[in-house]
Amino acid sequence: MENKVIKFKLSGDYALFKKPFANNQPQSFVIPPKTAILGLIGAIMGWSKEDYIKNLPFNTFGYAVRLLTSKIKKETVGINLMQGKNGKFTCNENPISHPSPDRGQRSPTRYEFIKDIEWEVFLLIDNQSIREELFERLLKKVFVYNPNLGMQQLFARIDMDENDLFAVELAKELNDNLYTSFDKNMVKFIISKPVAFYNELIPISFNNDRSLPVTREMISFVGDYSLKITNKDELKEKLYADNDGLLYQFI
Repeated sequence: MENKVIKFKLSGDYALFKKPFANNQPQSFVIPPKTAILGLIGAIMGWSKEDYIKNLPFNTFGYAVRLLTSKIKKETVGINLMQGKNGKFTCNENPISHPSPDRGQRSPTRYEFIKDIEWEVFLLIDNQSIREELFERLLKKVFVYNPNLGMQQLFARIDMDENDLFAVELAKELNDNLYTSFDKNMVKFIISKPVAFYNELIPISFNNDRSLPVTREMISFVGDYSLKITNKDELKEKLYADNDGLLYQFI
């Protein structure tokens, strides 16, 4: 059975998809998590923050991504934020409302931004009406709210054309042309040539109140790469293939 996939290029001068375990010194994932992509879809469609998880639950669409940037560039910026190192702050101890020389001292907090980054994003959406409206909005660049790359001020660039709605099928016979980032615990592989890659624990869903994120350990390659999949028998009908034989893993 054929499935329709929306493809678009996503890029920007800066991105910060913040790792939840790096609050003291925010760092960015190198690929946008599925949770961030759902927020981007919600912005494009004009859904409120309360509604977009209801309109498109995580289990009703698949997401895949390929890192297009050949070299990851990062830029760290120090911002003099007020620190809470000297004790826990209760409401009455707010150092702005209740100044004290003993607390609220400022020191640099280092923010890590990814610079000049580009990805291909692939969406496998079950709901036909949502898929068709999203494709039209992406194609014509008719966005209700500005899409961003992790922060409101980090504007996203989106590019696509009318051919970026294409068919895929569950792959019964597998080759080694794995095109997208993939789940480390699902795909076993051997790298055929030296190449840089990132291994990150990426959020792929959370509860309606945005608690308890579910994560996957994802492998993302930088630049051109070649690999050999060693567990092809286990992956039959778990990966998707397009008409050119490229393989995609949708999360």
